[in-house]
Amino acid sequence: MSNPSRLIAIGELARRTGLASSALRYYERAGLLSPTARAGGRRHYGSSSVERLALIQLCQDAGFTLREISALLTAWSRRSRLWAPLAKAKLRELDMRIAQAERAKTLVQHALACPRRNLVSCPNFRATLQAYLDSRERPVRPADENAVPQIMQRSRNGARGVTGT
Repeated sequence: MSNPSRLIAIGELARRTGLASSALRYYERAGLLSPTARAGGRRHYGSSSVERLALIQLCQDAGFTLREISALLTAWSRRSRLWAPLAKAKLRELDMRIAQAERAKTLVQHALACPRRNLVSCPNFRATLQAYLDSRERPVRPADENAVPQIMQRSRNGARGVTGT
């Protein structure tokens, strides 16, 4: 078990997390990570930074942008439930992405099994193509359009916010 008061140099933190040192510096500029101290001009982080970076990576794997992650971390640090609308919006977005992936998988499976030489002449493929075109005519609002600005607006009153994605 590691000593919780032990500081970790940026290179060691990068090695432990599998992230480049430049990524750690970027997260620092984005307000997601803060060095605990500097020694000899080098950044040193607390041992809890390893878990914080794992959390950031898990959130990225779930599809959250850095801006959304900043909003989540701010809400969690304040023990606030302001993160719930953002999480619900992300669930809706993930459900939509899963449905798109399932449709794509079905289409590829059909293409592989289709008896027609020219897939474009297949009635099933053409119907799927038309359904896709019809669905593109209706714009879809991004999941974080409503949730992030509310959270970020509140975090601007003293907490560091992320301006980019």
